[in-house]
Amino acid sequence: MKTIEFLKKTKSRFNFLPVVLLALVIGFTSCDDDDDPAPMPEMEAEEEKTIVDVAAEAGSFNVLIQAAQKAGLADFLSTEKNITVFAPTDDAFAALLTDLGASSLDDLDAATLAAVLKYHVVGDLAYSNNLSSGAVATLNTDSPDETPLSLLVNVDGGVMVNNATVTTADVMASNGVIHVIDKVLLPPTVVDLATYSESFTSLVSAVVKADLAGALSGDGPFTVFAPTNDAFAALFAALGISGLDDVAVEDLTSILTYHVVGDNVMSTELSAGSVASISGEEFEVTIDGEVMINGTVKVVATDIQGTNGVIHVIDAVLVPEMQKSNTIADIAVANSEFSILVEALMKADLVGAVADSEAELTVFAPTNDAFVALLSELGATSLDDVPVETLTDILLYHVIGSKAMSTDLASGYFPTLSTFSDNNLSMYIEVGEGVTINGNTMVTAADIEADNGVIHVVDKVILPPSVVDIAIANENFSTLVSAVVKAGLVDALSGEGPFTVFAPTNAAFDALFAELGIAGIDDLSAEQLTPILLYHVVSGNVLSTDLANGEVPTLKEGSSITVDLSSGVMINESNVVAADVQGANGVVHVIDKVLIPE
Repeated sequence: MKTIEFLKKTKSRFNFLPVVLLALVIGFTSCDDDDDPAPMPEMEAEEEKTIVDVAAEAGSFNVLIQAAQKAGLADFLSTEKNITVFAPTDDAFAALLTDLGASSLDDLDAATLAAVLKYHVVGDLAYSNNLSSGAVATLNTDSPDETPLSLLVNVDGGVMVNNATVTTADVMASNGVIHVIDKVLLPPTVVDLATYSESFTSLVSAVVKADLAGALSGDGPFTVFAPTNDAFAALFAALGISGLDDVAVEDLTSILTYHVVGDNVMSTELSAGSVASISGEEFEVTIDGEVMINGTVKVVATDIQGTNGVIHVIDAVLVPEMQKSNTIADIAVANSEFSILVEALMKADLVGAVADSEAELTVFAPTNDAFVALLSELGATSLDDVPVETLTDILLYHVIGSKAMSTDLASGYFPTLSTFSDNNLSMYIEVGEGVTINGNTMVTAADIEADNGVIHVVDKVILPPSVVDIAIANENFSTLVSAVVKAGLVDALSGEGPFTVFAPTNAAFDALFAELGIAGIDDLSAEQLTPILLYHVVSGNVLSTDLANGEVPTLKEGSSITVDLSSGVMINESNVVAADVQGANGVVHVIDKVLIPE
């Protein structure tokens, strides 16, 4: 609150012990960790010229020096070693006095000036090449618990400190370094701190719309769990709305006050258990290597201290129980382990589908680690490198259009919402000691119930399978796969297709081997296997409902198979025992005998 009255409320609780520079890795931006201190810039300070001397000689810091003298800090700024001063120019002070309606420093008392000036001092050497975006502790301890107030540094495109720009950096003095700034920094409330970060623009807009800025700029103390812009974007996507304009003020107030605790609670004071917010509702804090709220919302940065409270940054918006829906989208948005999945759903415009409260769905949800592994495998740096159409097909392949709890699952093929030739792609589920999907993906957590279905967590992103992948995923086709590999047909049958494959089981191959008097695939050459295998493949995506009595040409040139529908479906002398296993480049029908061309 930038008024003289507000400034005069500031009490001087300053101690001259050096405060270590804090550069927290905040949700805004981050820099690489480096244990080695950054080298001092090459310019050297003359031994006798202190920070006050340098400021006096510059000629543009007269008001700053007068303020330091009036506040009783001039000696400190001349003698204290290894400090950093963000120094406002005379023009900056003139602008401040105008804003305050003051004619000169005479209108501000010494205690007020001391509080303001201490907020410009960091108790360590912070050269410009050692600054990173984040929170920096100052020597002003005018906070509820006498914790050092934070400056917010932003190094994107220059250096900003709160709302001031560093116009000249690394002016060296014998006892520290000066960075020249174009505004006077006022000790900030939690609201002020939020306005200084580009990562909190949605939060600030929400606070303004709910008319809470005045209340949260009051005496406090407050602890604010502050969601980032990305957190709000994920919430809007889950709700199927465009932004804050679609949220009623009453609902917004309830949500925002649920993020605020009526005390100044530092990260070191957090403990597991229920915490009452100022909304009257409680949330749950768990601490197990990291701090989580309500089980799924992660605290990603801590201890950004203001005059009336402290901010901890979180990666999702907390929604009070009384307002909370529990769709699949809600669960995914609320769980930080699904943040990449949510990002993918947003990019593919599928959030609305999994947020539909009238739907009944089963979603096999890959974790962030699963997505990271996939992107690495694809040589992609982010989802931006994946075409939307491809991403849509992949995501829909993780969804079954009905609710299937783990107890409802049985080994077999299930249709997903991903399609090829207007037919639903098939997913092979095998139930044993656990649940395996397509032979290589495990369900790691099952039966997370939602209002519109159920989530099963999986450890891999499941890609829509080709007809070859379908065979590889099912152990009943291991001999067929070995034959295809030996014949060098994997790439051909993994192409665009479409193909219709009549796939013999292992038992069918065993019967053939016995009839031929051989031990197995090793006794057949690639030249012998190739015509046999091609005789099992028809061009086109032919479903069982499209089959008709008669001969059908195969990919073995000049050879046709005979379809007989008089009693079930027979191909030559083989029975189709499972039909319409749909892949991304064709369909597989399972048969009980190997077809031998004449």
